[in-house]
Amino acid sequence: MKKQVTDNHGVMSQNQTATIVEATPLSTVDISKVSSFNKLRSSTEGLYRLGKNGRVDPGLATAVKISHGATVYDFTIRDNARWSNGAPITASDFVYSWKRTIAKSTKSVNANLLSGIKNASKIRRGQLPASALGVQAVSNHHLRVTLDHPITYFKTLLAFPLFAPQSSTMVAKYGAQYGKRATTQLYSGPFKLVKWHSGSLTRTLVPNPYYWDKAHVYLHRLTITTSKSPAADLASFQAHHADEIQLSGNQIPKVETQPDYVVRPFSAMRFISYNFNTTNQQAKKLLQNRNARLAISHAINRRQLINNALKNASLPPRGLVTAGLSKNPQTGSDFADQQRAVNRVKGNLKLAQQEWQLAQKQTGKTHQTLTLTTPNDATSLQVSKEVKSQLTKTLPGLRIKLVTGSFTENNQRGLAGDFELFLSYWGADYPDPLSFLQIMTTRSRHNYGHWENDRYNDLVTKVSSSNLSAIDRWNTMLTAEEVLMKDQGVTPLYQQATSYLTNPKLNGVIHNSSGVASDYKQAYMVK
Repeated sequence: MKKQVTDNHGVMSQNQTATIVEATPLSTVDISKVSSFNKLRSSTEGLYRLGKNGRVDPGLATAVKISHGATVYDFTIRDNARWSNGAPITASDFVYSWKRTIAKSTKSVNANLLSGIKNASKIRRGQLPASALGVQAVSNHHLRVTLDHPITYFKTLLAFPLFAPQSSTMVAKYGAQYGKRATTQLYSGPFKLVKWHSGSLTRTLVPNPYYWDKAHVYLHRLTITTSKSPAADLASFQAHHADEIQLSGNQIPKVETQPDYVVRPFSAMRFISYNFNTTNQQAKKLLQNRNARLAISHAINRRQLINNALKNASLPPRGLVTAGLSKNPQTGSDFADQQRAVNRVKGNLKLAQQEWQLAQKQTGKTHQTLTLTTPNDATSLQVSKEVKSQLTKTLPGLRIKLVTGSFTENNQRGLAGDFELFLSYWGADYPDPLSFLQIMTTRSRHNYGHWENDRYNDLVTKVSSSNLSAIDRWNTMLTAEEVLMKDQGVTPLYQQATSYLTNPKLNGVIHNSSGVASDYKQAYMVK
């Protein structure tokens, strides 16, 4: 093999295989229905791809022409764009994919990301059919997208796997089984799945032989497996059976001085969702009480939570929107630093007890048991136990019962509203505060607890549907975030930073703090 200079000043090894351990398994490769797009990054590609430091790189489009008002985008699709079976990828595959995602019958939890494309909002409200979406195949290699208003981050948004093409032939052929096995999907990205089925704890990817940029795909095999336990993962890494693992809790202080220890921040927030419509009427009465929610937030010492449960570089929140995501268009200040209700997400035990006493008086309840529904991975369990401990020590008469399940079970409970308190997570799909704010609107399927506030809805609609100036849009988002935090529609816990042990021979992986966290397209192993 010809020697190649690498950023590690080494040369590529002959054995180009890598094994990565993830916290949760993949449930589907149906682009319209998947809940974690980070798991699809290596096998899908749309018009763009995110490069290093969030740079927007060319994907399946070679060029774009943008109208003077920035509301019409004309994309040229590559002549050599091919599915993993060698069939051509055309503009019609993009049109089909986007319209399938936004169709109400698909029930996509991510259909909101299409907002801003012409008629998307009306389609989601049921006022227009999916066929009215502002996307058109002018010819096989000419895709036209029309927006309701300019979107400053539109190219970055299009790098998200949700906007990749889908094959209507495959959907028709496999029906309900589409995307549930490696063989019931076609792949547009640098890799293709060859061994996997829904529920499998391991998946195997190999290079897509028809990928347009296959010359820059170096791994011969990429294996991604689900964590068994923190201890088992560590043993696997130490035995050289895994090239990257996530660390948990007490593992971190023991290895944080090792050269293969890394910390990666991500624009992701862990928070508590409240079920405002729970069928438990006593719990409902309490959760609908604003003072009770404020008491819960003020009863949690975030720094203590991070130190006790996480033991990593995660950050206490200043609101729902994460630090480092977006900057003021005039001053360059971080949105997180300008959030106006930071005192609502700081521990204050005296205030928490005052608010709790008032809530007890207003609801007539001096004792209450609430369930906290949480995934059963090690980190989530540690966080939930610490939250339970802090709340029950500070708030008299409150008991917390943990309800645990797999990531898939937990997600289903959230969507079904089968919870009282819910340990939630949201990572920014694109580098704009709206990525967080839109999940709490009344119509969002990610608003698991069905918090409702008309003013908040109006403010977010104004941001996402109006042609505001950059600074007016910024200030409107700050006001919306303030409304949410003052009401504690959700309670932020911490901004996630994840600790890993990574084989230093694994090079070329692209890591970003929003969108898709890890991309293995150009990953390679050095000697």
